[in-house]
Amino acid sequence: MIDPLMDKLRPGWRERRDAQRSWWKPIEVLLVLGLCLVSYVWFCRHLVWGLHVVLHREDAGRLAQVMAGPVQALPLIVLLVAVFPFLCLAGVVVNTIVYFIPPLRRVSEKGSDRVAGLTIRHANRQLLAVGGKAALVAAPLLVLLAAWPFHRH
Repeated sequence: MIDPLMDKLRPGWRERRDAQRSWWKPIEVLLVLGLCLVSYVWFCRHLVWGLHVVLHREDAGRLAQVMAGPVQALPLIVLLVAVFPFLCLAGVVVNTIVYFIPPLRRVSEKGSDRVAGLTIRHANRQLLAVGGKAALVAAPLLVLLAAWPFHRH
């Protein structure tokens, strides 16, 4: 179902995927997702909620109450959309760490001799470009989320 879409959006993705198969890729994905989750939760908790409290002083002690619900659709959609730049940034951080560990770098760049663009440097350039564009969308959305008047109980 998703393969035809990927064929249109990312031509050559199958070749890149097949050239990079290794024991390291699932671990790398877990590290990226974990770092993304931790950094995004920290950012939302301290910066977005902090800005919300500046704009809505009456909510200063209500974080637990707001988190308990009810869940509102629009803030949830904003949070889901705004996670993408953090995913890209986590990918850059993990790739950069892997770059400085030669055995992992060799495994991670496996297949770059057969398929162009499989180097860590190339991946980081792409992640920064896409993440930067996504951040231009996410930043105003997160500011709007901080200004959102959450339901009062």
